Amino acid sequence: DASSAPSSQSQAAISPTDAMFRALLVYVAALESFGHGANDTANSTGPLSAIWETYRSSGAEAACSGGETPVWVMAVAGGCVAFGVIVFGGHVIQTIGKDLSSTIDFRKGWCVEFSTTVTVVVATVLRYPVSTTHCKVGSVVFLGAYVSGGKEVDWRLFGKIAVTWVLTLPLSMAISALGIAIFEPMIR
Repeated sequence: DASSAPSSQSQAAISPTDAMFRALLVYVAALESFGHGANDTANSTGPLSAIWETYRSSGAEAACSGGETPVWVMAVAGGCVAFGVIVFGGHVIQTIGKDLSSTIDFRKGWCVEFSTTVTVVVATVLRYPVSTTHCKVGSVVFLGAYVSGGKEVDWRLFGKIAVTWVLTLPLSMAISALGIAIFEPMIR
């Protein structure tokens, strides 16, 4: 069917350099997926594993014993991450990939993905829990600022993102404290 074949005009619009970076972008994105799974997904697997161990052994001490995480817990955590990507991933992709900086092409995209991947993998090897999203936002903002002197970056949007980063810690602490205040008396 001729209507489904790419037009020669769209093929010609991609320079050989862009074509190379487009291919490289696929590979570095796959590597980033590995880093994401090794770090971000592990961040969600740890608490789930601790909850399971506490339930299974009826004691918080066992949850922190450092035992092996069951494979099914890792599969559930990975499935939840995949479900989150399917349900909300499009919004995050739109925000970081299009709204935050006006012109991310294949070359800039490769730079963003490569720097994010290296940062996340190195942090994982050093056993530091980091957010792939934070790394990617930092890469997009720095690259946009460097390339355009700041004109390509939506600084207002970045400000909103930075505020949510700052508020995330105290908000999660407050929710955790509320949960303990509600449920601890029921456990005793």
